[in-house]
Amino acid sequence: MSISQRFEQAAMKVGISSDIEFKIPGEMIARFAELTGDFSSLHTDAQFARRTIYRRKVVHGVLPVSFLPLLDFLLVEGLVCIPEEISAQFVQPIDADRTLRLHGVIESIDNENGRIAVNFSIEDVIGQVICAKGHAVFRYVAGRFSGDEESGSSATNHFQCLIVEPPKESEFVMDRISKGDKDGFQFRVDGRAISAILGIMGEAAGDGCDPSRFPIGFDRIFHFPHLLAMTLLSTSVGMCCPGKYATFLDFHLRFHGFLDKWTRYSLAGEVIHVSRATRIIKKSISITDTASKEVLVSGKVNVLVNEPPVRMPPMQSIRENATDMGLKDKVVVVTGASRGIGETIAKMFAAFGSAVAVNYLFGKDDAERIVGEINSHGGKSIAVQGDVSDPAQVRRMVENVLKEYGAVHVLVNNAVRDFHPAKFLGLRWDEVQKDIDVVARGAFNCCQEVIPVMLRQGGGKIINLSTVATEIPPPGHLKYVVAKSALVGLTRSLAAEFASRNIQVNMIVPGVVDTDLVSHISQVNKMRIAQETPMGRIATPVDVAHAAVFLASAFSSFTTGQKLLVTGGGAPYL
Repeated sequence: MSISQRFEQAAMKVGISSDIEFKIPGEMIARFAELTGDFSSLHTDAQFARRTIYRRKVVHGVLPVSFLPLLDFLLVEGLVCIPEEISAQFVQPIDADRTLRLHGVIESIDNENGRIAVNFSIEDVIGQVICAKGHAVFRYVAGRFSGDEESGSSATNHFQCLIVEPPKESEFVMDRISKGDKDGFQFRVDGRAISAILGIMGEAAGDGCDPSRFPIGFDRIFHFPHLLAMTLLSTSVGMCCPGKYATFLDFHLRFHGFLDKWTRYSLAGEVIHVSRATRIIKKSISITDTASKEVLVSGKVNVLVNEPPVRMPPMQSIRENATDMGLKDKVVVVTGASRGIGETIAKMFAAFGSAVAVNYLFGKDDAERIVGEINSHGGKSIAVQGDVSDPAQVRRMVENVLKEYGAVHVLVNNAVRDFHPAKFLGLRWDEVQKDIDVVARGAFNCCQEVIPVMLRQGGGKIINLSTVATEIPPPGHLKYVVAKSALVGLTRSLAAEFASRNIQVNMIVPGVVDTDLVSHISQVNKMRIAQETPMGRIATPVDVAHAAVFLASAFSSFTTGQKLLVTGGGAPYL
């Protein structure tokens, strides 16, 4: 009887489909690893796997693909089924112990040459998602394969798996992979290997597996050496190159010749394409008879090379840096520092080992008092006079700082005119302009002089003192709110422009702070504000100084364009 007649007798038709449901428990993954030598950490090491993008061990992708012989329509009475071409795409990771469904459908039939083409998919039944899909071509020949005369115990104990000398797991990262890199190993198929894959398939399918799928001499009517050779693609990817950090994406394999039992073969892989942008490499695969050097199988695999798990800094490193805020010997310029918040910020930086330039306009005696206090406690400080609204005076001030200390690492724009209320209808623009000139223009002038210095140094920190009044304007304070609102815009713009140059620009947003700037506010009103604050008090200059130190420190090196609220839990809220 011809092959076409056998097909007709078996009612082989295009569109015929077959389904089989199965589960792959964790212990089965271990047995498959022993069979193929693919002990890739993604599949076998729970501690490693939980630190990957999958967060858990996953099933070898080719394992469920190797269940193709379970499709009913493949077994035809009187014919031997030989895999001739197999390709698959792995769409989703497969979890252990999930119910999977292998679905196959005949795409085409070539009666003349005894071939059928099959499309297949592997679906997670519960999640109803396709985990893998592919295409295979099977060739049929008349008769049955001879039995495995060498399958006795003495013959099958020569090696523990398909691979003669299983490779150790590689750990290639993307930067270590180049086009032309080669790897490989030798393997052979014996009766025990076929029994192992049959055992895995039978156990996975369980009660849902029709016993007719495993007829006596199953390995004589389906050619398992080709199927087992396909499973070794997993080993090439997971153990050779890339190895530990691999995610198998897809493969295509074509059999040009016939793989026998017991013959030794060489599987060779070579990197033929490297995309560092997508982190994907392509390897060519060839399987050669080691004796005749004849290439019997060729194919390709695509692999995603994952980044190694990010290692958190060791305790020793954290401990060494925990108390070092990176402020020692830094040069800090604080504008408007002869009193109030500015004075306290200057002293706080000095307490952390910074050299401080105390800027003042009229308060020379106060500035010199602050400098003397800092220096008498072992600090370094100088007083620098200058009207921040005047570019020439700012330039002279920065030159004096550079002459004394040779650098400017931190600029704190704190200078402000006053906070006295003024009704809008009695307000003249020149009064508003005076506030803008000190607050916004002053910060602008200081930044224009200091930023070039910071760029030459490789970076720096700029901290601008704003206010909650820009979000919750109090009546009668338009000129103050307008000036501070302009400072908000300056902060955001500079942060965006210089972030890539390692200059961080941030803003402190305090509520009412107990200084002489708000001395005109009655004690009764201060008590009312404190009562309305969730923390039950108003801010102190030390609260604001702590925020300034944080924003200037190494602890905020990845923070820019932000506002740090010092409001005791009061508005504005997140």
